[in-house]
Amino acid sequence: MPRANTAPIQMQINIPPGVATNLVVAVVVFGMAGTAAVVGTALYGQPENSERAFRLLHLLRRTPEPETPKPSPSPQSRTRPSARGKGVQAATLRP
Repeated sequence: MPRANTAPIQMQINIPPGVATNLVVAVVVFGMAGTAAVVGTALYGQPENSERAFRLLHLLRRTPEPETPKPSPSPQSRTRPSARGKGVQAATLRP
């Protein structure tokens, strides 16, 4: 019975040494320029763009976004219905 050839296939790509070095340099420079643009926008950009840049930085670091703080309840949401159907204001402490 014939056996299957399970040896890994090795590809040989002949790239001249100067071209390979230039390609590596181009990739590194592109990555550094992109990082500098995002960090610059996060620090010095308009508030909306700055928030987006910080979110992108969290995405690139592969960490979860920090939770946004929940807004404090308004006086209207602190009321509870009474037996008469009107809202009763929650007690507040005043100094």
